[in-house]
Amino acid sequence: MTKPAILESADLAAFISFRENILPQPFVNAQGRVCFRFNDDITASVEAFYANEPTPIADYCQKLKLIRSMIFNMKGGRR
Repeated sequence: MTKPAILESADLAAFISFRENILPQPFVNAQGRVCFRFNDDITASVEAFYANEPTPIADYCQKLKLIRSMIFNMKGGRR
């Protein structure tokens, strides 16, 4: 079993979510920041992100909006 990956980066979480077709589990860490837990092995997707792999922009933006919505909801709708 793979150790869960924890990310704070919304753009990276959106890319992985798009590429792997999985949703991360959002949570608030001890510092009050919204983080994202991926239980699957996301190594290849992280490498693809940093290698600047071409990605359909509309699909990526849709996932990014979903991730930002998760952040907003985890913070209780406050800014």
